[in-house]
Amino acid sequence: MASITSTGLGSGLDIESLITKLMAVEQTPITDLQTKETKQNTKLSSWGQIKSALSTLQTAAEALDTRKEFQTYKTSIADSTVASVSVTSGSSAVAGSYSLEVSQLAEVQKVKSSSSYATTATTVVDVSAGNKTLALKVGSTTTNITISSTNNTLGGIRDAINAAKTGVTATIVNTGDSTAPYSLILTSDNTGTANAFSLSGLSELSYDSSTGTGTGLTKVQAAADAKFTLDGVSITKSSNTVTDAIDGLTLSLSKTNVGSATKITVSTDTSAIQTKVSALVTAYNNLNSVIKVQTAYDATTKTAGTLNGDSTIRSIQSQMRSILTSVVGSGSASTLSSIGVSFQKDGSLALDSTKLSAALADSTKDVGAIFVKDSSSTGIASKLATSISAMLGTGGLVTARTDGINSTIKSIDKRIDTLTDRLESIEKRYRAQFTALDTTISNLNSTSSYLTQQLKALSSSSSSS
Repeated sequence: MASITSTGLGSGLDIESLITKLMAVEQTPITDLQTKETKQNTKLSSWGQIKSALSTLQTAAEALDTRKEFQTYKTSIADSTVASVSVTSGSSAVAGSYSLEVSQLAEVQKVKSSSSYATTATTVVDVSAGNKTLALKVGSTTTNITISSTNNTLGGIRDAINAAKTGVTATIVNTGDSTAPYSLILTSDNTGTANAFSLSGLSELSYDSSTGTGTGLTKVQAAADAKFTLDGVSITKSSNTVTDAIDGLTLSLSKTNVGSATKITVSTDTSAIQTKVSALVTAYNNLNSVIKVQTAYDATTKTAGTLNGDSTIRSIQSQMRSILTSVVGSGSASTLSSIGVSFQKDGSLALDSTKLSAALADSTKDVGAIFVKDSSSTGIASKLATSISAMLGTGGLVTARTDGINSTIKSIDKRIDTLTDRLESIEKRYRAQFTALDTTISNLNSTSSYLTQQLKALSSSSSSS
């Protein structure tokens, strides 16, 4: 609750106004400090933009700093209805071509109940003489499922098999028949002969996958492996998705093509490398633009950018430009300019996509060597990533600069807090002093009024006599 003051009532002085003006003068050091703090915060914000631009450039450089980054490939297949082909992420694929002929696709095993049932609650297994056991074997693993009066119906058996999680899924289909529309379907979860399943223990639900016969169950589809040839080499796999037939490639088989082999082609994806180089150029230009804005000086308005004249900025610019203009190795491709990346008059980089594309297509030019770090040299992208990491790391140029600004801001805050406490004491003192003055003046006014009255009375008395 705000205090109510009556200072000045006795003297008639506008003491509140006097105190406000005096305190405004006392506030000047704090105002000056606040102005300094605002400038420091502006600098910190500017450095935040520099850090962000450097970080983006670092990321772009790291996308080009190893040989692996240049081992990007694209695939094609003459008949895409037979299979699709993709490069496995992080793979060691190589350029080449392969002839693919698919003779058989991998299949899941399916069986269905020989009989149909009126409802899903119809009893399938007679357990009047006691519980029974259904042995479900997938590959070499057998799981025993207890069938009791609680699960001996069509729906109950479905649920019991699914709950066992054996690698076989049970479903019920409705054929639409007016008297007995429901049938049980059992399907292996995975393709391949290794996932074939057999059931035993119940005459109502038995099936031998090795012979394809049973009682209560009939074959819909046998488990099968995928069979194909690559360049005449016969290969068998349990799945239609094959990741280990061609190093670094994933094949997804979808149709047989016996007698009509199709061609798979793997080639260097130069467009992916061009995209990465373009990203590096864009990231550097963004950094260059941010630095220009922050260090600019307008001679007309005599207004300087927040970081104008900052030696740390000059050091960053110098390091970046030195790296980007460096020569790596020897030969016809040893600088950025030799592959179409060059500096412009305004300090930005320009990319000649045609020249870069030609360099990437030229087998005599090792474009990757310009960027990566290997046993022979350290490329430009690697140097950039390392340099920026050091700048942004503990004790680095940028970190040290921002730490210094933060330290200054904290110091100013402490000084402002100290002065604020002092101002409270000063205001209390002023109020005490003006209160005393007010009281004194009030007393003097009272005395003056009394004396004036007395003098008037004496004057009147003298006139009467």
